[in-house]
Amino acid sequence: MKKLFFITLTISGLLFSCKSNEKKEKVAVDTQLQTIEVATVESKNLTDQINASGVLVSKSELKLAFKTGGMIKRMYVSEGQSVAAGQLLAELDMSEIDAQVNQTKIGLQKAKRDFERVKKLYDDQAATQTNLQDATSGLELATETAAAAEFNRKLSKIFAPASGRILRKIAEQGELIVPFSPAIILGTGANAYILNVGLADKEIVKLKIGDKAAVQLDAYPYENFTAKVTQMAQTINPATGTFEVELEMLPTNKKLISGFVAKVNLQPSTSNNSLVLPITAVVEADAQNAFVYVFDSGSSKVSKKPVKIGKIYEDTVELISGLNSGDKIVTRGSGFVTDGEKVKLFNP
Repeated sequence: MKKLFFITLTISGLLFSCKSNEKKEKVAVDTQLQTIEVATVESKNLTDQINASGVLVSKSELKLAFKTGGMIKRMYVSEGQSVAAGQLLAELDMSEIDAQVNQTKIGLQKAKRDFERVKKLYDDQAATQTNLQDATSGLELATETAAAAEFNRKLSKIFAPASGRILRKIAEQGELIVPFSPAIILGTGANAYILNVGLADKEIVKLKIGDKAAVQLDAYPYENFTAKVTQMAQTINPATGTFEVELEMLPTNKKLISGFVAKVNLQPSTSNNSLVLPITAVVEADAQNAFVYVFDSGSSKVSKKPVKIGKIYEDTVELISGLNSGDKIVTRGSGFVTDGEKVKLFNP
């Protein structure tokens, strides 16, 4: 009986020893497996953001110019100065302009005398109907010429069309200036500012009125501002080869000044729903062709799969083909595994 009990204990000990060894071997094997982290392939609304740059200007900014050219005789204002509606801001040297006005007045007086003389001759039947018509046309032409010269003389002075503040003086006293060239920029609004940016054709088609934009100003490097699209050009600007887009700055308590340089990140409201991958899952990428490792939870093995990828969006990349929604892909450790290798998941 004692012998039988001893044999039973011996067998039990052997069985326990075998199980213990198997457990130790399993633990040893597990410690040798590559540890990975996985993520799930999922769909996401992707938006193509558009980057551009521009210069801040006052929305109610008026560019004031002389209608005639000449030398600037006097500038009566300075930059930053507040002005009232109707205030004289600048004027040209009137010597040549006044001479032109006087010439037209002399021409008008002669045309009147000619008309009166021909009219009397016509009444006395000493002149023809054609002579009278020519004299009448000459008088009308001289009258219009004199009126135009007088009008140009008035526009040889710049008056403030509305109350506001002088944002910039483009020309200075003593300079020669050509007709219609802006000499003064007047701001009539306190808080309305806009940005004008030029976009390519493939960019402008993604936008619509009301789309938002994130704005960063060099003057406030750590501040974020918001703007919205208010106007979009329907034709290309031949000078720049781009389509002009106007963005209105939303109200802010920061001081804004025309001329601030801005970086703009436009955010189109239109988006497309696509499958995405974490960018860390992509290996051996070559343009659109790449590979990822797919994890099979049943066998705890990974398999290398070819995929086609699209655009990169921050930390994700668009998946064009190769995987399905819900597939598990290796994100951490993808550079240290091989096709068909057995792995273990990271448990934090």
